[in-house]
Amino acid sequence: MIEVEEMREVVRGYRNPCMLIIGSHSALDAWSGARGNGLRCIIYTTRERAVIYLHNAIAGGPDEFIEDLPQVVSRDVHVVEDLRDLSGDWRYAILILDRYSDIVKHVDDLIELEALQIPNRAFSVYVGGDDYCSVIENDFAVPIVGSRRLLKIENRGIEKDYYWYLERAGIPYPKSIRYEIYSGGIRFKEPYENPLILKTYHPQRIFERVFIFAADSNDLERKVEKAIEDGYLNEETLKAARVEELILGPHANFNFFFSPLNSIKSWGSVEEYYSKLYNLSLEEARVCLANEFLSIDERRETILDGLKRLPVDVQSKLEEKILPSFEVTLHAMVSIRESIIKDVLRCANRLLLCLRRELPPGIIGSWCLQTVITWGRPSEYGLKAGFKPDFEVEGLGFGLYDSFGENPPMHIPVTQDVAFRHGGGTNVHMGIGGQYSNVRYNRRISLGERIGLEIKRAVKMKALDLLVT
Repeated sequence: MIEVEEMREVVRGYRNPCMLIIGSHSALDAWSGARGNGLRCIIYTTRERAVIYLHNAIAGGPDEFIEDLPQVVSRDVHVVEDLRDLSGDWRYAILILDRYSDIVKHVDDLIELEALQIPNRAFSVYVGGDDYCSVIENDFAVPIVGSRRLLKIENRGIEKDYYWYLERAGIPYPKSIRYEIYSGGIRFKEPYENPLILKTYHPQRIFERVFIFAADSNDLERKVEKAIEDGYLNEETLKAARVEELILGPHANFNFFFSPLNSIKSWGSVEEYYSKLYNLSLEEARVCLANEFLSIDERRETILDGLKRLPVDVQSKLEEKILPSFEVTLHAMVSIRESIIKDVLRCANRLLLCLRRELPPGIIGSWCLQTVITWGRPSEYGLKAGFKPDFEVEGLGFGLYDSFGENPPMHIPVTQDVAFRHGGGTNVHMGIGGQYSNVRYNRRISLGERIGLEIKRAVKMKALDLLVT
């Protein structure tokens, strides 16, 4: 395991760091954030995907008005196949590799160039090596702006995946339903009458996930059998699958940025009352306040989104012919009823404090709670008022309205997934910023911009070591 202190010692020698970004997922937003904060940037990509970054090359300085785009791109952007070809006063580079995983061969050159890896899902999948991100944890000795140890827990089925930590944090999440696997599908020991969903990875595209919805356990057994016949599932993917109760409600991805720099700053009377109200220490209050809520997005998925737009009679006829796929294709910006934000923050801060305790230093930088907002009673989910799962704060109730009394029905954010890295859904805010981050910073600030701002501030404060693992 590459130790945190080893990476912190490396960045203590950095004077002019550059953002290192894998060319996929959310790279353009991160590259824009580097430019907006006057930072150098390296995008590494493959020949198959190079056109994305060659065609959309980002150039110029933080406040430069660009009129002659070809002239500025030719001045600022260097395309190389070897990092040793970068010399002198360079600003942005596109590194072309045979495979994404080849970046590990360039560790020494990256350290010399003062690189800081910005993690996203493609980084975990293509460079990680396996479900435990072993290559990233043991071989990729480049400082990561984020938590190296948290990347793997997004992968379901490992010993301690995110469900384990959600349980420890006391956060509502869909409960799993046990089943048995046989050669032609799955069987449940007891019938389950409520809606279910099966989650696993795609047999040919491990990066993508397969979801099968069912009205009850009998319906799911039938659909899994057909999915195997059609090649959507096999025995290996079923071994890695999880069947859970299907929570009904709109989907929403809540995007956060935890700032280690802001967690060591004083927030004045705000932190004092925060600490008093939620029975937190001043240090814990600062940590929660430094967990910045930036934006919300939702996914649009192929083929599901197209099926949902058809008349219900057509959907029912297609059900036996088409198994909806859920490859994330588009994202959309959404907002939330303001009173529900308190319950989203309740879940987010619980997980934040839990991970600082369980896997120090815990969350750093970009992360996301992927939820379904359902309607129910807090007692059904074991949800208590406050930011600590084992502590009930007297006088802090639940509900959409203040007069509901004890254990009222309310909107409950049920966490379906988490991501401790730069999320792809935040691309919807690229160039226009997130609705909540814009208001707080009084300017347009996307997640990529927020990453760049934290690095720039850390350089000024000589505190870059606080951002990396």
